Amino acid sequence: MTDFWKVHAFSLATTLGVAYILCAIFDALFPPFGLLAGITSASPWPITGSPLAYLTGFVLFTAAGFVLGALYGFAWGFWSKRLR
Repeated sequence: MTDFWKVHAFSLATTLGVAYILCAIFDALFPPFGLLAGITSASPWPITGSPLAYLTGFVLFTAAGFVLGALYGFAWGFWSKRLR
């Protein structure tokens, strides 16, 4: 299975992208109780409030998912070979 880290990276990026969309929908329906409303103050970029901010948040979550998935895939490959 070549490029196994890519499978992890793309799956986690897709998962975080979908999670962001669901959080954005929940924030739109219940404004004071959403997850994005809680993390907006910690974000250096606006991730809610306007269409451009929602697009920025989606891109950030997807990129973070890709990076975390790639790191997980590299670690998985390293330790699975190491522990055999």
